[in-house]
Amino acid sequence: MRTPVVALVLTFALLPLLDVPLPGLNVSAAQASDYTVAVTGLCPGRMTLEWSGATPHHRQGILSSRYLGQWTIPVGQCRGTILGLAERVSLMKIIPTGEGSGSVSVTGSFGGICRAYVQLVEGGTCRTSNIARVP
Repeated sequence: MRTPVVALVLTFALLPLLDVPLPGLNVSAAQASDYTVAVTGLCPGRMTLEWSGATPHHRQGILSSRYLGQWTIPVGQCRGTILGLAERVSLMKIIPTGEGSGSVSVTGSFGGICRAYVQLVEGGTCRTSNIARVP
C-alpha cells in the first residue's frame, strides 16, 4: 500500500515547473482578488474547466482529490501552501493562466476522477483557487 505515497512524491516533484516563466511574456501582478475555478459538463463525457482571477501569463497546476480537508504542498516553490483538498492529492496538469481567465475542454473521465474535487495553484504567487466538484 506504499505505492500511492511514492506516486504522490513523484507527482509533486513536478511542482517546481510552476516556477518557470513562460517565454516572451511579461508577468505582471494580479489585479483580481478572486481566483476561481468551475467544472461543467458530465463525467465521464465532455467537460470544461474554467478559471478566472488568475495572474496573467503565469502557470497553474490543476490538483485533484476525492477528499476535502486540509493538505500542505510538500515540495517546490509553493511548499507550505495549504489546500482545501485532503489525502491522495494529485497534480493532474500544468497549464498557462492566459490573460487571467480561460478554459480547457476535456473528453473522458477527467483523469479518472469523476465526482472528485479540483483546486488550482498558481505558480509564482502560490495563490489557490476555490474548490470545484467534478460532475
